[in-house]
Amino acid sequence: MNLSRTTALAVTTVVAAAITTLTGCGSGDGHAEGTAAAALTTPAPVRQAAASAPGDTVVSRAYRAAPYAWATRHGSRIGIYGLDLHGRGFTRGGTVRLALFRDSGPRGIPVWTKDATARRIVGRPGGSFDVATGLLDCTAYRYPKDSTLMVWDIATDTWSNKVRVATGCNTTLG
Repeated sequence: MNLSRTTALAVTTVVAAAITTLTGCGSGDGHAEGTAAAALTTPAPVRQAAASAPGDTVVSRAYRAAPYAWATRHGSRIGIYGLDLHGRGFTRGGTVRLALFRDSGPRGIPVWTKDATARRIVGRPGGSFDVATGLLDCTAYRYPKDSTLMVWDIATDTWSNKVRVATGCNTTLG
């Protein structure tokens, strides 16, 4: 093996690890056990909030379990289905960023984002949200799942699980 092949292999390994770490795409089943995504779902070290009182930390306001997100479909009178994204276990009062990663898009770079505030919702632990994404739900039309939605808790620098959805209604059914 010459030096250029060794260098290319090392660069490929580092890039793959960085993409896995940045997007949380370490496992395909939505579970973080035993993957790089497990490191992303563990609570971040305690940090002082910039505008909080002394002794009040960001982590003390966050739910101590891994954040969890799920998608549901909402209909309309004209038969077009949209995606709603829901979450629980985020920092209460903190900003969460919803991000869509397309399988056919640039790896590790979201093609769509939207910010929301996690708030208290009865029956859900930690900060929660319900957001109408404005994205089409193509699974209603039997299209294959071609995208991944994830939610980033900015205050604790923690990613949620992966939510697989179909958003490419213009692809050919196979």
